[in-house]
Amino acid sequence: MSIVPEETKDSDIAVEKPPPSWVEWCERNSKPIKRVLPREPRVLTPWQKPGPMAKADWRKFYQWAAANAMPKELQPVEEQPLPCPEKYLPCAKKSKPIDPDEFQEHVAKLATPLQRKMTPKHQYVYPVNTYSPVIVWGQPPHHDKGRPFDPPKMPCCFPNADIEDKFWAELRFPIRPAALKAKISPRILSLSKPKITPQFPPHCYHPEHIYDILQVKPPKRKKFTPQGWRLHQIRLLYLSQPVTRREYEYFYM
Repeated sequence: MSIVPEETKDSDIAVEKPPPSWVEWCERNSKPIKRVLPREPRVLTPWQKPGPMAKADWRKFYQWAAANAMPKELQPVEEQPLPCPEKYLPCAKKSKPIDPDEFQEHVAKLATPLQRKMTPKHQYVYPVNTYSPVIVWGQPPHHDKGRPFDPPKMPCCFPNADIEDKFWAELRFPIRPAALKAKISPRILSLSKPKITPQFPPHCYHPEHIYDILQVKPPKRKKFTPQGWRLHQIRLLYLSQPVTRREYEYFYM
């Protein structure tokens, strides 16, 4: 291989060729479409103004509201009876007068159940379970063989209330010796306390009934937006202006 560069032939010289046909199509269709949407001008009504209303505008608005803002009095709709052209239809027949005594007898007859459907009421037998407290939730109950004790022997009747009170005051139940040496767990202690109705603390939160809307606390204050701050300043300027006698008579007399 020679170091001297070889002379190029005339046929090998690079000639600028025209770009292929698809290049122009890609250039034209790869650009985003610019859609011109003409914006419709907003036409303000007499009560839509870019700024706050002046006193003259408010005066004009109150005059308009006093005449046009009252509720319309609609005429009562006349009830038209439904047409009943044919005489054999039920609507063409006149209703019979009902005797109140016969009507009550008929109602009582319909309200009485059929004899074949009057079955005796089922009497449920609720079993008396033995004393088996649940010490730990999710575990089987602990069966105490020493309970329940026999019920106390109570006389058939008491001559007076004092003797009955004395009987119940002196009544004692037997206590096992093992129970005197037992250590009370928090669960047993909670079971031994009387049940409080309603439950305290409550299972669900019940909000207090509010009788007056003025007792409701206002919502938490938020920061002004730039537009809200400007409107607030405009309201303060308006409220700080003195009230003239003529406008005072117009609004308050």
